[in-house]
Amino acid sequence: MTNIITWFRLLIFFQFLFVMTDLSFSETPMTNEATSRVTAKYTTSKIVLDGRLDEEIWEQAEIVRVERIIKNGEAVPVLSTKVRVLWTAESLYIAYVAPYRELITFEPAIYEGKRVGLWERDVVEVFINPNPNTINQYSEYEVAPTGEKIDLMLDLPNKDFLWNSHFEAAVYLDSEMRHWTTEMRIPFSAFGVDKPTNGTRWRVNFYRHAIKENVFLGWQPTMNDSAHRPERFGILEFIQ
Repeated sequence: MTNIITWFRLLIFFQFLFVMTDLSFSETPMTNEATSRVTAKYTTSKIVLDGRLDEEIWEQAEIVRVERIIKNGEAVPVLSTKVRVLWTAESLYIAYVAPYRELITFEPAIYEGKRVGLWERDVVEVFINPNPNTINQYSEYEVAPTGEKIDLMLDLPNKDFLWNSHFEAAVYLDSEMRHWTTEMRIPFSAFGVDKPTNGTRWRVNFYRHAIKENVFLGWQPTMNDSAHRPERFGILEFIQ
């Protein structure tokens, strides 16, 4: 009888451990397609590249948020940056709305050529891989609140700063609402692949440096100090 009671108590104990373990895992953010996919909506509407995002089509685009520290996934809601994606027959459009307390930028800004190290100040970024079969090859685009920008091509561990995508960008600073908005226009010719069609899937990740708060935020946290972990990128799906 004593043995039966002992075994029964052991069974209850292990069931308790199993439940607690299951709960602890359920509290850990998991990456899955539902949370790592963003859709790019097709449009024939004219988009004026002025950083204001006042075209109606932007309101119809899906919103994802850049708000987690890339190293550990911790959320920083006060800096939650909205990102939207659109596409036309010729270009990919990406918009950011980034709240801020104080912006740290290079002064004076450089508008001719590239400032290597632009990421050492406040910027928004996007890394894009149009060919998931070559996971280490992708392009990078950055824009600062001043309108400074830089692009480069990567084939890890190599980085090509001489590469030129001919992308354009515009920024609007709203000091009353305390946010800055950015529009990027990247021609599909920059990617060296066929133009996307309905259902095409690329790999992508969005980032933001907020220097005053000393945080580097990502849409899909890389769980590392570096943003250059393409295996952690999310999915960009083109829809018509």
